[in-house]
Amino acid sequence: MLRTIDNHEVATFALIHGKGAKMWRAVSMELRIPYFFVCHAIKEDGVWLHETCLLWREADVVDFCNEVRMDANRKIVQLSMLLPASEAGRWDMEELGEIWSDSGDESLRSPIFIAHDGRHLSHDGRNTAAVVTTAKERIYSMPTANRSPI
Repeated sequence: MLRTIDNHEVATFALIHGKGAKMWRAVSMELRIPYFFVCHAIKEDGVWLHETCLLWREADVVDFCNEVRMDANRKIVQLSMLLPASEAGRWDMEELGEIWSDSGDESLRSPIFIAHDGRHLSHDGRNTAAVVTTAKERIYSMPTANRSPI
């Protein structure tokens, strides 16, 4: 969850983004679970405009990826998982190479996260053994230009 403080609100920039938008100079995060940074682009008048979203829930990441897959005027440039602080007290960022759904049933859907180097990550961002399921659907694949040679 993100927590805001009223005196950190910046009203000037919110006016540019339209009614209902609020902008903040600072936020606090509850970081006991992974967050996801989604760098994406939207094509407007032949020009790609870039933006970054911070998503909290795995379901929101899956929904976002599915929306982008269905729209030729949108693309994901980079998707990363911000991991909770380790015992060493530092945060880690894992760039994701792929996200797979392990079930066709929407209510049972649990995403499988694969780091750019091929490691499988559990929902808390820790390394895990490769997951074997019968029904898989790739919902995100890192753009070819971003892939590191394996």
